[in-house]
Amino acid sequence: MSARFTIVLVVLLILIGGLVAVTQILRVEDSTDTRPPRLYRIQDVTNVVITQGEEKITFDKREGTWYIVGEGGDDDQEVDIGRWGGIPSLLSGPAVVEDLMETEEERALLGDRSSYGLDPVRTAITTTSENGQIVVINIGDLTPSQDGYYISVEDPRDNLYIVHNSWVDVLERLLAEPPYPVEDG
Repeated sequence: MSARFTIVLVVLLILIGGLVAVTQILRVEDSTDTRPPRLYRIQDVTNVVITQGEEKITFDKREGTWYIVGEGGDDDQEVDIGRWGGIPSLLSGPAVVEDLMETEEERALLGDRSSYGLDPVRTAITTTSENGQIVVINIGDLTPSQDGYYISVEDPRDNLYIVHNSWVDVLERLLAEPPYPVEDG
């Protein structure tokens, strides 16, 4: 082997080693993302139905404007944008405080869903996106620490999660106090 060929091989080896090192460093930086995982992701929400027992309210977006759907169909009312403004963003995907069923062992230990307020479901929120994606969120009881709610999303895994109580409280308030427009007068 000539000296020139050996030098070229050593330089190539250093370059490849450097690229591998940089790639590994970038992977470590990506995995240190401190943002909590999302329960689900949905964009461009166009319909929301909140059901709690016998109570139900439906919100529908038509031509860029959100409406509270009336029972007869003719009495739809525009929402109060001051109260409604951030709701579609909230519904795009709440942060998960804890995934209670990450492993099969945890799944077996959790047992009956009725002990979490999910059988029967206490509150259900169905969101539909512009492209037809439907997400059904089942809300159970408040956690013993009172800082979160038990949640499941109807999907093939049907896992059990905890989300922060403020997310649920804001959405359930829409049912108790609908964001009807403020009347002038």
